[in-house]
Amino acid sequence: MTGLLGALVPSPVSLALKAAPYAALAVVSALAWHFDARAVANADAVRVQAEQFKAAQAAATVIAQQALAHEQSIYQAKAVEADSAYQTQLAAAQSAADRYIATHRVQPAAVARDPVTAVGSAQGSGAGVPANAAAPGVVVSADDVQRCTDATTYALKAYDWANSINP
Repeated sequence: MTGLLGALVPSPVSLALKAAPYAALAVVSALAWHFDARAVANADAVRVQAEQFKAAQAAATVIAQQALAHEQSIYQAKAVEADSAYQTQLAAAQSAADRYIATHRVQPAAVARDPVTAVGSAQGSGAGVPANAAAPGVVVSADDVQRCTDATTYALKAYDWANSINP
């Protein structure tokens, strides 16, 4: 068949037909090399980009940790300041409560040892309450006054704090 092809087809065309598969193979090989080089270059670019991303992420983490530490130090300073103000206000309130207790102390009336006087006293204006006592009132212990003072001071500081958050 080669002889018939040589007789029917001129020599340059015959040469082109014989060389075409080799030329196609060379073109396919060149394309494969090109796409392989491009894939390697893209992989390198992605690798470099990933390293840059990791570096940026590490830098952002450091910045975030520094910002958090700064915020925590500010919060700690404010907490110490608020606690100090509370302790000062509490001490002043307790001192005022002590003065109030001292000036408004009610001592129970002495119980008479004489049974006749005790009965007469019980039938009179009341047992152990002097006649010149102020209008009806409530007597509480000194411990209760201090507890109320502490609770009120705490509540006022909590109220001030709540107002400082959302004025």
